[in-house]
Amino acid sequence: MRRDLTGHWKTLFIVLAVCASLYHITALGLVATGVWELRIIHLMVGLTLVPMLYPACKNSPMGRPSICDLGLILLGIAVSIYPLVFGDELAMRQGVFPTTEDVVVATILVLLILEYTRRAIGWPLIIVAVCFIIYAMFAADFPGILRAKTYAWPRLASELLSMEGVYGSAIGASSTFVYLFVLFGAVLSASKVGEFFIDISYSVAGRSQGGPAKVAIFASGLFGTIAGSGPANVVTTGSFTIPLMKRTGLKPEFAGAVEAAASAGGGIMPPIMGAAAFLLAELINVPYGKVAVSAALPALLFYLALFLMIHNEAGKMGLKGLPASELPKSKEVMKRWGHLSIPILLLIYMLAFQGVSPIRAALVSIVACVVISWIKPESRMGIRRIIEALAEGAKGSLTVILACAAAGIVMTVINLTGVGMKLATGIMSFSGGNLFPALVITMLVTLVLSMGLPTVGAYIISGVTLGPALINMGISPLQAHLFIFYFASMSGVTPPVALNAFPAAGIAGADPFRVGLIAWRLSITAFIVPYMFVYAPSLLLIGDIPTVLLTCVTACTGVWALAASMAGWTFIRVNMLERAIYFCGAFALIFPGIKTDLLGVGLLALALGMQIIRKRRTAAVA
Repeated sequence: MRRDLTGHWKTLFIVLAVCASLYHITALGLVATGVWELRIIHLMVGLTLVPMLYPACKNSPMGRPSICDLGLILLGIAVSIYPLVFGDELAMRQGVFPTTEDVVVATILVLLILEYTRRAIGWPLIIVAVCFIIYAMFAADFPGILRAKTYAWPRLASELLSMEGVYGSAIGASSTFVYLFVLFGAVLSASKVGEFFIDISYSVAGRSQGGPAKVAIFASGLFGTIAGSGPANVVTTGSFTIPLMKRTGLKPEFAGAVEAAASAGGGIMPPIMGAAAFLLAELINVPYGKVAVSAALPALLFYLALFLMIHNEAGKMGLKGLPASELPKSKEVMKRWGHLSIPILLLIYMLAFQGVSPIRAALVSIVACVVISWIKPESRMGIRRIIEALAEGAKGSLTVILACAAAGIVMTVINLTGVGMKLATGIMSFSGGNLFPALVITMLVTLVLSMGLPTVGAYIISGVTLGPALINMGISPLQAHLFIFYFASMSGVTPPVALNAFPAAGIAGADPFRVGLIAWRLSITAFIVPYMFVYAPSLLLIGDIPTVLLTCVTACTGVWALAASMAGWTFIRVNMLERAIYFCGAFALIFPGIKTDLLGVGLLALALGMQIIRKRRTAAVA
């Protein structure tokens, strides 16, 4: 729940948000700034803006911050100035002989982080962080492998108030490339790139079978890769696509589910993939460009499966596309808006082909977006729109800041107690040393931890605690963390919470639970693809070209078969026996190996043959 600030309070928020964005641009691109200073001021931005934008409860004033909020803002600034001034001394006495002032400041800082996380994100992440704090203080009383050294609060507080604590690697990533890419998305939106994505999607897919639903896939995929937030993506593109889907005959529940599923894929779609992908690169110490390139093919498989399911569902319902007279023409769209794709193409070129650092790539792309917007009057960014974009960038980063700060608490406890390795040992023991059971356990735990959390918080907690277990079983850090990252991203369409379903259901006028269930069914490929790239690294474009191409062909064929099985339609309705054969053939093709590929091709040929014979018999009778 956000405030709708009015009057001078709205102006003050915009001024502070713009100053925050200008500070990050200056510190990261113009003036050399210390890491300690950058992280402290970055978190201070969250401690200042969150209580202004997010009320404490429903009874709080909605047009302005309350007196209590103003007091908390001053308190947040004070506890940020303390480590800024006494940073060197804090480092000398960290975890050894903290002063009373250190403990008091750290306690207030942790309480503020937890309270603001509750306001902006919700209870789940708070519960996880508090449980880890309790564990650190009473670890000696836990049974079995969970038993560890106990840390009194003064020692733990001192560790939290350090670069190994709240100001650790999570906030470090958030304060650098994550903030800049959120800002880049805001600048792109201000340059009308959203209209370009929607228009080009209509022109490409609007006339085909189930056209409006396919438009949702294209538009949400394009916009989601720069937004990185499933619910925000639903609200932005769904306000256009969901009513249009309903108008062409799709049921409200299905229309909302299509948008929810398509928006979930934006977080796994390069080149940006959302904030969590940058944290992934930071945790495993891999260039972000390599992460984006490796994630490209699995993301395309997800959208291919979604596209095919929509196509088959529309065929089963007998739905047609929109008339050409109601759709924009591709040439006209590119002539009007095509220049707005240049910053995105420039970003891809710098990250994937030039090996430029994400920070520099983001800064150059932000400047390019502003400059290129001046080519056409429709997209031209004046001073007012630039200010709005800078403010939106700061606003969009607030939940990421809090999620990373709360995750810093969890990571501190994991590092102090070694509970991450203990959990890894437990998973290996429970799975009997076999990879597949370990993957299933990791998937289930990640989905449970991800309920109600944004992708950033869900991934950090799961990646730090569960990643070592998979790496110890012989797969690469990139495979292990991408596996966890996918399931953290798909929490938005996983019942019973399914965050993406709620705004989609609100727009569609449908039941959120039913929307979530259908979205989960449409997104089923995303729950299979991670297993594919664990067993077949070639799906991450690792290996020789012939192997990569063969994997790509068999995976795409398997996805087609899976879509036929789930939707119950190809060129005619698929009966239960044929659906079962398609389903088995899909799994045989999806998992690597010559024997499984041959089995899959044989099963698909059998199912297709049965359908062709049945169609001919029906035609003969008719």
